[in-house]
Amino acid sequence: MDLNKNFTALDAEALATYAAQVRAAFDAIASADAPTEAQVTEAEGYAEHLEAIDAEIIDRTERAEALAARTAALRTRFGNKDDGEQVDEVTNVPMDEEPNDDDEEIGPDSTEEPLSEPTKVQSPGTGEKARSGVQTLARRTNRPVKPARSRAPITITAAADVPEFAAGSKMAGLEQVTTAMINRMRGFGAPSGDGSHEDLRHVGVASFALDFPKELTVDRHSDDMEVLDYAAKENRLPGGSLTAAGGWCAPSETIYDLCAQETAEGLLSLPEINVSRGGIKYTRGPDFSDIYDNVGFCQTEAQAIAGTTKTCLEVACPPFVEVRLDACGICVKAPILTNAAYPELVQRYISGAMIAHQHKMNVKIINSIVAGSTAKTATGLGAVATDTFDALTLFANVQREKYRISPTASLEVILPFWVKDLLKSDIARRNAIAVEVISDAQIASEFSSRNLAVQYVYDYLPLGEDAVAYPATFNALMYPAGTWVKGTADVINLNAVYDAAELAKNMYTALFFEQGILAAQLCWDSLNIEIPVCNAGRSGAPDLVCAVTP
Repeated sequence: MDLNKNFTALDAEALATYAAQVRAAFDAIASADAPTEAQVTEAEGYAEHLEAIDAEIIDRTERAEALAARTAALRTRFGNKDDGEQVDEVTNVPMDEEPNDDDEEIGPDSTEEPLSEPTKVQSPGTGEKARSGVQTLARRTNRPVKPARSRAPITITAAADVPEFAAGSKMAGLEQVTTAMINRMRGFGAPSGDGSHEDLRHVGVASFALDFPKELTVDRHSDDMEVLDYAAKENRLPGGSLTAAGGWCAPSETIYDLCAQETAEGLLSLPEINVSRGGIKYTRGPDFSDIYDNVGFCQTEAQAIAGTTKTCLEVACPPFVEVRLDACGICVKAPILTNAAYPELVQRYISGAMIAHQHKMNVKIINSIVAGSTAKTATGLGAVATDTFDALTLFANVQREKYRISPTASLEVILPFWVKDLLKSDIARRNAIAVEVISDAQIASEFSSRNLAVQYVYDYLPLGEDAVAYPATFNALMYPAGTWVKGTADVINLNAVYDAAELAKNMYTALFFEQGILAAQLCWDSLNIEIPVCNAGRSGAPDLVCAVTP
């Protein structure tokens, strides 16, 4: 059949009919015993077209739901109806009326996704007319296959017996996890015993699964080095105020909201693999610089006549390195009464603890890279910006030359997050221009032109809350792309802990989980480069000499 490229112009019913026709054409070929190559190509075209139709249907449904929500809010904006009749805000049906049995409810558990056109705003009192043709179309339309959605990096699954959450159901985020944790705690029984000893009983709440594809998973069926090599490949990545007059008389309102501005930004990004058996074992193999220094020979004619022994490079078995997962986690305890009376506080602690854990793991990985890097000291000429660019370029070329990798090969650079502003300040002072004139893109282009991929991270060389000036030096970590890989366990279990001794003191464990984590240096050396800091450049003629004002 001929495909309609303008299917988005069809109304809901016509689109449903058209989708059914395309599906029928697809099924006719897919069910054939021995389709030809041309038929398979044709069916593949139908499948792609069906995915596009389904995406259009989903988009229409989402827009209709958003409009319905706005409509419901509009109806209740100025209070109830004059006659006191209570009306369902979504369907606009009087609440004492039974809904029509023919109207099928579309909910979260529906196996079919509705096909609709944008819902029209209905005036109050129209009753059943407020319902669109969404339900009817959804019942009679054969739904095409839903297009595959992009893989979520983390999936959160509810454990069994958690109130208000079905076992195995997906959780949308930390807010739902916190709610589930609190609901689970409310089901704990009265403590037994005298509270003199611990009686820990772990009760599941949720599991956090890191969704790794097969090619990034190390297990007993995989080639470990193949997984590590794939993870390290750089080319697989997607590149006032108001003052009121008079007094209010009324008492103040207590606001129970809590400040929460911490973020998971500034975390180091490394190639990551799933480690399912406690650790990994690998070899860095022979170092090319060793091969270069020891291979080959040249002899004079006299040496050849004299039978001088020719030097041969012997192949030696490389040592294997084993890196084991470390178990790291969180344990947070809270008073039971606080949980009942002020759950927002418990939620604040739990969400804050999860962010803090990520940054602590960031420290752990960065420290592993520092420990595995060779220390180098750069020579400064007096301007931190040029010193930084020159030093990193120099040592990048040293690495490229040592391993004979491509002159344009990318090298990873890890810098403290504050170094970017330090560079801007130095350039502005030396050129007598406002610092805001210097954009992030300009700094980034300086690095990218040198084939340096820079990450500005938290948790590395922190300034400290007592800092009144930038330090005299900072360090940069540098290595060829793919040198370091991060390994994690694929499932993180979140438990509520039933502890009789703690319950006797009206305390409970609000959060407990642990995960495995490691950092592996697959190949090449990484460098830890110390760079001097001087951003006191003088205005006027551009000056590279560090001058301190008396």
